[in-house]
Amino acid sequence: MSRSPTSPDPQLRRLLDEGYDATLVGGMLVVRHVPYVAPGGGDVRLGTLAVIAYISGNVLVRPHGHMAWWVGQPPCDADGHPLKHLIAGAESRQIMPGVQADLQLCNKPKGREFHDHHEYVTTYVAIISAHAQRLDPLATARVGAPASQVCTSSPFRYADTATARAGTGAAAERIAGQTVGIVGLGGTGSYVLDLVAKCPVYAIHLFDADRFEQHNAFRCPGAFAIENLRAPIAKVELLTQVYSRLHRRVVPHSMRIDATTVPMLDLLDFVFVCVDDGAARPPILEHLASRGIPYVDVGMGLSMSDDGVVGAVRTTLGTPATHDALSSRIPSTGDPAGLYASNVQIAELNALNAALAVLAWKRMFGFYATLQLRVRSSPWTMILAPIAVAVECISGIASSSASKASR
Repeated sequence: MSRSPTSPDPQLRRLLDEGYDATLVGGMLVVRHVPYVAPGGGDVRLGTLAVIAYISGNVLVRPHGHMAWWVGQPPCDADGHPLKHLIAGAESRQIMPGVQADLQLCNKPKGREFHDHHEYVTTYVAIISAHAQRLDPLATARVGAPASQVCTSSPFRYADTATARAGTGAAAERIAGQTVGIVGLGGTGSYVLDLVAKCPVYAIHLFDADRFEQHNAFRCPGAFAIENLRAPIAKVELLTQVYSRLHRRVVPHSMRIDATTVPMLDLLDFVFVCVDDGAARPPILEHLASRGIPYVDVGMGLSMSDDGVVGAVRTTLGTPATHDALSSRIPSTGDPAGLYASNVQIAELNALNAALAVLAWKRMFGFYATLQLRVRSSPWTMILAPIAVAVECISGIASSSASKASR
């Protein structure tokens, strides 16, 4: 959302009209230049207040929380004593890129929540700045909004309130700004897209030459209309239409990536290789390694037994340093007679494979911490059995650092 005077949100518009330096960023409503009394008394300073922005349809709605976050020293009364009734405790939370809160504040109207975000913000500002005004009658948070600025840096069509509510903004910054590619938009690749589209990456490039067919509707996330199946359309085009509703920069490439087209991946920061043709993998992975581009390669092999479907789901994280050790272990031949090629319904395994791939990517860049656990199975190979699916997979993703080359 924007802090522009033309913002469609009336509550933000009202705050700006009243002179508050207010902005919506990263799912938070932030007000700068709030005067407060620093510890010890006699010293009026400026702090920053932030509250969670409760948004529906890109418009602020009635909040159902009352906590706030503060950047600055503990706000005090005019004598320099901390406002203990307001300060809930220390909490380091990113309220906007590069800005960490120092304190969490708590103030709830008696018997209710705040009516709107205007009351939410101005109540906190009034409590904090009233003490500063006793020392300096001219101290005010209504400094006049700065020149209008439209926030175009966000990759999302609407504010990411989930990250703000979870307090994971600092971790999300570690993957922000990347240009990511997904090669292959079948079952697993489409689930990868579903997960990555909710991340603050700069752009997502999609590569697949196939058209969206009826069986694809039973492998992809979401529910597609029958009209999507009647009109022939490329997978990448249809999925771009769907996910561009959320992410601004989903870029379709209706083409097959092979030895001749693999240079298309050169400008990417990370690649998810989700092809079901083993023979197509080697030129892609070799090229990525030669260009210093890390990747996750996924795959699965299934067969039918008397007890049901059995097989393996594989997730392999490759970097320039580990590629040589891994390349001989990654399948490089197809399985045209296998169950996977026969369009059997395996959406849950596609979703699992995609989730493991995205976990590996996020862990590589520090979004998730790395645990050092000793397990029987390979770090990047999850063995699926009819009963022990979850146990083996969880062991696999928690096993060893992203930089390990051994399996």
